[in-house]
Amino acid sequence: MTDQRPVEHHHRTLSGDDLDPVRPLFVGDVQALPRADNVTFHSSTTGSWIDAGLESPSITEPRLYTAMEQRLFPDADALDRRRRIDVSGDIAGFDDRQRWHDRHLPGATAFARISAAELDEIWHSIAMFLRVGDVIRLQWRADNMSDSLIDPELHRDDLSIAVHRGRRRWLFLLDVQVRPGPARMITRTQT
Repeated sequence: MTDQRPVEHHHRTLSGDDLDPVRPLFVGDVQALPRADNVTFHSSTTGSWIDAGLESPSITEPRLYTAMEQRLFPDADALDRRRRIDVSGDIAGFDDRQRWHDRHLPGATAFARISAAELDEIWHSIAMFLRVGDVIRLQWRADNMSDSLIDPELHRDDLSIAVHRGRRRWLFLLDVQVRPGPARMITRTQT
């Protein structure tokens, strides 16, 4: 069974000011996301994507993947399998000159990982909510000031997932991390 593209959302933009082409979720995407052992979220200047993966327990005891798992997670390395889903993404935050960027923080890269995805209730709820044809947008916020952090070395970064279904839109807060500079969820190259 191959992934089928939903016709109604193909090459649709989310709003008048959004010029990025978006890709709706296919059947395989919706089936793979709740089955994944781990899920990683990525955004950079080159694009945004979600990697859903299955892991082998160990090198000495390789996992045998079913035909369904091989179809849903088509990319394989020596032990693990993965499915990459291209999505839209924004990284918001202040640049070095303290100018706010709503969508494309210059030089920013964002990464988050859910290691035990099947046990993470928030992620599992989101994954079960998704439908074929939905359009996903990752929304990252660097140095979110909603919490008053006293320590200047700590930064609060968060990741929300926007789900667009026709004219409807839902926003789910997936991850919040408060960490020191080098270990942040959102990093920036020095300019």
